[in-house]
Amino acid sequence: MKKFFKNLSLKKVLYAVLTFIMAVCIIFCSFATVIRITFFNGSFLSDTLNSSQYYKDLCVEITENLTDLGDASGLDKEFFEGFVNEVLVREDVQTYITDFYEGNKLKVNTSNFDESLQNALKKYIKSNHIKSVNEDNLNYFYANASKIYSDSIKIKYLSSIQDLILDKSGPVTVAIIVLILIIGAVICVLIFTNEWKHKALRYIFTAVNSAGLFLLTLPLGVFLSGVIGHIAIISRSLSDMYISIINSVLSDLIVISIVLIVVSIALWVIYGRVRKKATI
Repeated sequence: MKKFFKNLSLKKVLYAVLTFIMAVCIIFCSFATVIRITFFNGSFLSDTLNSSQYYKDLCVEITENLTDLGDASGLDKEFFEGFVNEVLVREDVQTYITDFYEGNKLKVNTSNFDESLQNALKKYIKSNHIKSVNEDNLNYFYANASKIYSDSIKIKYLSSIQDLILDKSGPVTVAIIVLILIIGAVICVLIFTNEWKHKALRYIFTAVNSAGLFLLTLPLGVFLSGVIGHIAIISRSLSDMYISIINSVLSDLIVISIVLIVVSIALWVIYGRVRKKATI
């Protein structure tokens, strides 16, 4: 009799450990999946920028920096009003993102911007009847304006993590597959080693529900704390971009957590029916 209870207690401990392992694997698998579909996905970054105020803020910042340069060069402050083309900015940023995820050298082609600036300045000189123009000063102005535009198009901090994103994309995918296999193995062990199937369902429910509640509590805690709204990174456009990325990641975690909670509720309903049949 003592041996029976000893084996029974050992079994419960083993199932508890397996339940904990399953819950942890679900949590890590969820995190890895969100990372894979966000940070390692070029379309995610593009969609995030399109749905945020990034481009509008960026155009304002470029205009302000160019205006300061023009003011120092003697240009009227109205010269750069409406000059920055948002469509061109979007195209150049998208090209930069594409090069980032394809592993290309990160550089900005400013030829279209340079051509527009030169044409606008020639028109300005002609309309204002400016006869004497120092070519060195003019070239200096072009070079600095082009640099302002190029530096603005580059998304800061991306270049420093390009190798990391490219190198770790495969391992993250492998990690997701391994975690799914572990989860599947634990489920099989719980089901096929339990004489009473409703008990196996209870353990599986506990793992799925615990993981779902954890994944729901974490992002909700971050949202409710208000810490995201206090993020300030160099410029307003960058702050808006990184805030939008964080919001999207946390929202994805909430979606996954809701799915897990719904699945756990379904498991609990099935558990109740199976248990009822087993007691008849």
